[in-house]
Amino acid sequence: MYFSCGVSFASLPVFLPTILNEMGFTAINAQGLSAPPYFVAFILTVGSTYMSDRLQQRGIIIMIFSAVAATGYIILATTSAVGPRYFGMFLAAGGIYPVVGNILPWVLNNQGSDTKRGTGLVILNVVGQSGPLVGTNIYPAKDAPYYRRGMWITAAFMLLIGTLAFGLRTLLWWENKRLDRKYGPRLRSLGTMATVLEDVQEDPKLATSAGIGDENDGPNFRFVL
Repeated sequence: MYFSCGVSFASLPVFLPTILNEMGFTAINAQGLSAPPYFVAFILTVGSTYMSDRLQQRGIIIMIFSAVAATGYIILATTSAVGPRYFGMFLAAGGIYPVVGNILPWVLNNQGSDTKRGTGLVILNVVGQSGPLVGTNIYPAKDAPYYRRGMWITAAFMLLIGTLAFGLRTLLWWENKRLDRKYGPRLRSLGTMATVLEDVQEDPKLATSAGIGDENDGPNFRFVL
């Protein structure tokens, strides 16, 4: 998922002013018009990460916003009119950045120890940061002014993200059911992982009951969906 994000969000800031310029705007206006989609993306990223943390539902949020981004790229790939294409840019930026903002904490939420969180973040970035190698090469100059091939490729990657998020969420739901069968209902309400870690700092003995250790397995550990 993060590799696919790398393909999508790496290409957008590089080529957004170019695409706007190809729509007929001057270079200076193209730079200025590239700002509003990012402002919308900022608002949606903050709002979506806050909401997904409160609901403990990262996967659904990722699926929704990946579909939004894919819709934006499909509009960019299929239309030539300036208005719809500019609207498509809002959807593309407003979809891809909330996806990135929710994948990162989803990895950290579902690791049962500091070692696993650190290792998971390293693996995530090693794989994910390879995405821009693809994303910056799918908009060749010969595809100007609409860069339809690049738009279709990016839309496909966004749809792949949604599919993978659905698959991962289903797997984690199954794992939570397995833990319920093994241990019964959780011993107490966990809230967020930050809350659990604060409790463990106050009483290290809670680490075992909270399922925080070398394995993501314990009476009070459940995966964030």
